Amino acid sequence: MEKYLYSNICEISEYQYDVIVVGGGTAGCIAAIAAVTEGARTLLIEKNIFLGGTATGGQVTPMMSPGIPEEAELSYINKLVKKRLLEQQYGAADPYGNDGWFNPEMLKFTAEDIYMERGGRLLYDTQFIDVIVENSTIKGLVIYNKGSLQAVKGKVIIDCSGDAVVAHSAGVPCLTGDEIMHQNQASSLRFMVGNVDIPGVQEHMKRIGEPMVLEYPFLEISSVWDSPRPLTGIFQKAVEDGVLTYDDGRYFQAFSVPGMPGVVSFNCPEIPGIYNTLDPDSITGIAVTGKKMISRLYTFLKKYIEGFKNSYILSVASVPGIRESRRIQGKYVLTEEDYNNRAKFDDAIARTAYPVDIHGLIDEKKLDIRPFQKGEYFEIPFRCLVTGEIDNLLVGGRCISSSFVAQSSVRIQATCRATGEAAGIAAAYCSKEGITVGELDGKIVREKMLEKSL
Repeated sequence: MEKYLYSNICEISEYQYDVIVVGGGTAGCIAAIAAVTEGARTLLIEKNIFLGGTATGGQVTPMMSPGIPEEAELSYINKLVKKRLLEQQYGAADPYGNDGWFNPEMLKFTAEDIYMERGGRLLYDTQFIDVIVENSTIKGLVIYNKGSLQAVKGKVIIDCSGDAVVAHSAGVPCLTGDEIMHQNQASSLRFMVGNVDIPGVQEHMKRIGEPMVLEYPFLEISSVWDSPRPLTGIFQKAVEDGVLTYDDGRYFQAFSVPGMPGVVSFNCPEIPGIYNTLDPDSITGIAVTGKKMISRLYTFLKKYIEGFKNSYILSVASVPGIRESRRIQGKYVLTEEDYNNRAKFDDAIARTAYPVDIHGLIDEKKLDIRPFQKGEYFEIPFRCLVTGEIDNLLVGGRCISSSFVAQSSVRIQATCRATGEAAGIAAAYCSKEGITVGELDGKIVREKMLEKSL
């Protein structure tokens, strides 16, 4: 096998691409758009047959706000995607200022259109298999699809796999989970319910005394056990009646979806007891356990929540909601101290005021975390995307270099898109100038992002 793979890569005497992006998810599709926009010959490799990753296949909608004004955001492409979805009536802004409401099915079309319009090449249904590394440089990527094993060669590689699979395969030091037990955040399996009487749900929420009920077409309802809100009491009654288990009600959240009248998207169930998101048996467990929990939750909705009587389960996410897995140890490791100090960097490529948000395992209330005040934020330096081991590798998305706690703040879609955009711009620049990613001054990337975002 090894001889076969090496013989294939050796047959490629010239670089086929300036930039190759592995993973077309939240960060990866933005990285590829950025690279091709900068004029790089770009290949995007994606294991699914759609772009967007957890945002689309995982049905993670709406996009949580980074908590800063739009003019302070550094990602031009994030703004472009939101604007196009809004124009197509597949995006929306709620009365509280979050313009990240979107239709996950239609984002598949929008992300693909933006990339292909710029002339990028796309390979769907293609798995990354391995890297071929020589002298601290990735000489080629081994991939697998219907055309069997193949080798592709690019000047700069961007790992947006979510699990840092390219970096890990290339020997880059990585961490997974918290720094003590090495256990990952809890995962979810999202689902959608159709033919919901959303105004009926809203009236029910108002009648039982739920606070801050959004007006149609917006809907957001939520419940957790340590909240004394009225909806939590209904969950308690369902547990007492044997309709739900305690774990079913541990975390419950639901939203309406732009362009999908009568559809509600559920940010749950949160799967109990599975804290290794790199284990194939655990991923299977998320899928199997998750569907059983979805069945119970749906029975609960029809029986206890007005508006769901004539509804049906529309879909179950094809991608599990994994919040955190493997993280690289890059040239700079972002930490909770950076969060608490509202750290700023000369080579900053992303800004966020999103709170520390850890699901499972750790009680956030016991952490020494300073809540953000209005106008505060911290930054992510370009060095978090760069490894010290591989000269032509960049990393974007949730697996950038950070501590477990800091990652829980920077893992949201808007921030992942910004890191992906920075990686794409940097990769195109390095390819054009013939320099390594370690030689690139991150301030150049920051300046290019600022130019485009203003």
